[in-house]
Amino acid sequence: MSTEFDSRYTQYQLDRSPVRKWVRQIYLERAASLVRGPTLDFGCGVGELLRRLPAGSKGLEYNTATVEHCRREGLDVAPYDGFEDDWGLTALSTKPGFESMVVSHVLEHLNAPMEVFVKLLGAASRLGVRRVLVTVPGQAGFRIDPTHLTFVDRSMLLDEAMLASTGFRPVRDGYFPGDLRWIGDWFPHHELQVVYERSPAT
Repeated sequence: MSTEFDSRYTQYQLDRSPVRKWVRQIYLERAASLVRGPTLDFGCGVGELLRRLPAGSKGLEYNTATVEHCRREGLDVAPYDGFEDDWGLTALSTKPGFESMVVSHVLEHLNAPMEVFVKLLGAASRLGVRRVLVTVPGQAGFRIDPTHLTFVDRSMLLDEAMLASTGFRPVRDGYFPGDLRWIGDWFPHHELQVVYERSPAT
């Protein structure tokens, strides 16, 4: 992961134009509609989605400057270093009561995103999470942020062999806005969203 996560990156997330902030509400409402119950927002950024999640939701964030910003805003956000924890979410209690987990615009910041994702799904299962939402940018969106390290595409997120040991399976996937992959080749604010659910038997 890039080492450029400090107060400058926090400010970068906050300094969106009024028009972009207004448009972004559509994306946030869409994401919020895809989760159920108290939700763990993994890599919550400045808390824009966390504000819209059900009561009892919590954010984890790598950037300590961003954690401080979120706490000043009254949001329940804790610092989390997945590299030190091997992505096990061990800082959380065994059954914290989360029904869902969001991993939004996180995986593309990693050198080995799918290895990390499998570990996160294992941790989510241990915590009792039943639903996971992953969001990643299209090609144009990937290119505009220098902290993006690995492009994550649909085939990677739907890889049956990768998911086999996790107990989770994809139940919904699509592109937004406009469910066409090629839009993301030129429109930087185009996303791939995949929803996973865990079998009741696991």
